[in-house]
Amino acid sequence: MAREIKDHELASPVDLPGEPVERGDPLAWTAVTIIVAALVLLFANAGTLSAWVDEKPVTQAQQQASGLASGWKDMMAATGLTAPRKALHARWKKLQAARFGDEAPGGTQ
Repeated sequence: MAREIKDHELASPVDLPGEPVERGDPLAWTAVTIIVAALVLLFANAGTLSAWVDEKPVTQAQQQASGLASGWKDMMAATGLTAPRKALHARWKKLQAARFGDEAPGGTQ
Protein backbone atom coordinates (compact mmCIF):
# COMPACT_ATOMS: atom_id res chain seq x y z
CA MET A 1 0.00 0.00 0.00
CA ALA A 2 1.40 3.39 -0.94
CA ARG A 3 1.74 6.02 1.72
CA GLU A 4 0.08 9.36 1.30
CA ILE A 5 2.24 12.30 0.27
CA LYS A 6 2.06 15.36 2.53
CA ASP A 7 1.78 18.86 1.08
CA HIS A 8 5.42 19.75 1.76
CA GLU A 9 6.84 16.53 0.19
CA LEU A 10 7.83 15.92 -3.40
CA ALA A 11 6.69 12.75 -5.10
CA SER A 12 9.32 10.06 -5.24
CA PRO A 13 9.87 8.21 -8.51
CA VAL A 14 9.49 4.94 -6.57
CA ASP A 15 6.21 5.79 -4.86
CA LEU A 16 3.41 3.54 -5.99
CA PRO A 17 0.07 4.95 -7.08
CA GLY A 18 -2.69 4.98 -4.46
CA GLU A 19 -4.76 2.32 -6.19
CA PRO A 20 -3.28 -0.87 -7.68
CA VAL A 21 -3.57 -1.27 -11.43
CA GLU A 22 -5.76 -4.30 -11.99
CA ARG A 23 -6.39 -4.48 -15.69
CA GLY A 24 -5.06 -7.31 -17.76
CA ASP A 25 -3.70 -10.64 -16.70
CA PRO A 26 -0.09 -10.54 -15.47
CA LEU A 27 0.47 -14.20 -16.34
CA ALA A 28 -0.73 -13.64 -19.91
CA TRP A 29 1.45 -10.53 -20.23
CA THR A 30 4.49 -12.49 -18.99
CA ALA A 31 3.78 -15.43 -21.30
CA VAL A 32 3.42 -13.15 -24.34
CA THR A 33 6.65 -11.33 -23.45
CA ILE A 34 8.59 -14.60 -23.16
CA ILE A 35 7.14 -15.95 -26.43
CA VAL A 36 7.99 -12.74 -28.32
CA ALA A 37 11.55 -12.73 -26.93
CA ALA A 38 12.02 -16.41 -27.82
CA LEU A 39 10.77 -15.85 -31.37
CA VAL A 40 13.02 -12.81 -31.90
CA LEU A 41 16.01 -14.85 -30.70
CA LEU A 42 15.01 -17.84 -32.83
CA PHE A 43 14.85 -15.74 -35.99
CA ALA A 44 17.62 -13.17 -35.43
CA ASN A 45 20.14 -15.31 -33.53
CA ALA A 46 20.12 -18.49 -35.61
CA GLY A 47 23.93 -18.55 -35.83
CA THR A 48 24.27 -18.85 -32.07
CA LEU A 49 21.70 -21.66 -32.00
CA SER A 50 23.66 -23.53 -34.66
CA ALA A 51 26.96 -23.02 -32.80
CA TRP A 52 25.38 -24.21 -29.54
CA VAL A 53 24.09 -27.41 -31.16
CA ASP A 54 27.51 -28.04 -32.75
CA GLU A 55 29.19 -27.84 -29.30
CA LYS A 56 27.20 -30.78 -27.95
CA PRO A 57 28.69 -34.31 -27.83
CA VAL A 58 28.27 -36.10 -31.14
CA THR A 59 25.31 -38.47 -31.17
CA GLN A 60 22.74 -39.41 -33.78
CA ALA A 61 20.28 -36.87 -32.34
CA GLN A 62 22.97 -34.17 -32.26
CA GLN A 63 23.82 -34.82 -35.91
CA GLN A 64 20.17 -34.41 -36.89
CA ALA A 65 19.81 -31.29 -34.74
CA SER A 66 23.01 -29.88 -36.25
CA GLY A 67 21.65 -30.36 -39.76
CA LEU A 68 18.36 -28.69 -38.83
CA ALA A 69 20.09 -25.80 -37.06
CA SER A 70 22.47 -25.27 -39.98
CA GLY A 71 19.55 -25.23 -42.42
CA TRP A 72 17.66 -22.80 -40.19
CA LYS A 73 20.73 -20.52 -39.97
CA ASP A 74 21.11 -20.54 -43.76
CA MET A 75 17.42 -19.78 -44.26
CA MET A 76 17.50 -16.87 -41.79
CA ALA A 77 20.71 -15.55 -43.39
CA ALA A 78 19.04 -15.68 -46.82
CA THR A 79 16.20 -13.50 -45.52
CA GLY A 80 18.66 -11.01 -43.97
CA LEU A 81 17.42 -11.47 -40.42
CA THR A 82 20.85 -12.45 -39.11
CA ALA A 83 22.61 -9.35 -40.51
CA PRO A 84 22.33 -7.22 -37.32
CA ARG A 85 23.79 -10.00 -35.17
CA LYS A 86 26.54 -10.64 -37.69
CA ALA A 87 27.48 -6.93 -37.78
CA LEU A 88 27.47 -6.68 -33.98
CA HIS A 89 29.55 -9.85 -33.68
CA ALA A 90 32.11 -8.53 -36.21
CA ARG A 91 32.37 -5.27 -34.28
CA TRP A 92 32.82 -7.17 -31.02
CA LYS A 93 35.62 -9.25 -32.53
CA LYS A 94 37.37 -6.04 -33.70
CA LEU A 95 37.14 -4.57 -30.21
CA GLN A 96 38.33 -7.83 -28.73
CA ALA A 97 41.39 -7.80 -31.01
CA ALA A 98 42.28 -4.19 -30.10
CA ARG A 99 45.63 -3.81 -28.37
CA PHE A 100 46.86 -1.00 -26.15
CA GLY A 101 50.45 0.20 -26.26
CA ASP A 102 52.91 -2.64 -26.65
CA GLU A 103 50.43 -5.31 -25.61
CA ALA A 104 50.99 -8.56 -27.48
CA PRO A 105 48.16 -10.42 -29.22
CA GLY A 106 46.28 -12.59 -26.75
CA GLY A 107 46.69 -10.07 -23.92
CA THR A 108 50.14 -11.15 -22.72
CA GLN A 109 53.40 -9.21 -22.93
